[in-house]
Amino acid sequence: MRGWSINVSVADASASTFEVDLPTSPLYYGCDGGAVIELVYWSDLVRRWMHLVAEHFERTLPSGHVQVALGDFPWIDAMVKRLGQRGLQECLRDLEQTMDPAAEAE
Repeated sequence: MRGWSINVSVADASASTFEVDLPTSPLYYGCDGGAVIELVYWSDLVRRWMHLVAEHFERTLPSGHVQVALGDFPWIDAMVKRLGQRGLQECLRDLEQTMDPAAEAE
């Protein structure tokens, strides 16, 4: 699917908005009818760049980047309610390993 990747952590979002072609459904369609494929933002809480997408797909991201799908939020919320910060760390570890094919082989 071809659409937009938008970095919402910068003041001038137009400077960091670019077209991408990713194998996932759009998160939403913007006012101009363009498909938004991913939102990228910096999380101070987990000290990583987060790539929010509609559905998981395999890709290699740079170190310090994590792909999170909309469907992950109930799982993350439940883990945080049950285990607090440790639950969040476990979710991130799992998401990072899922995105790194080399880590899955370990």
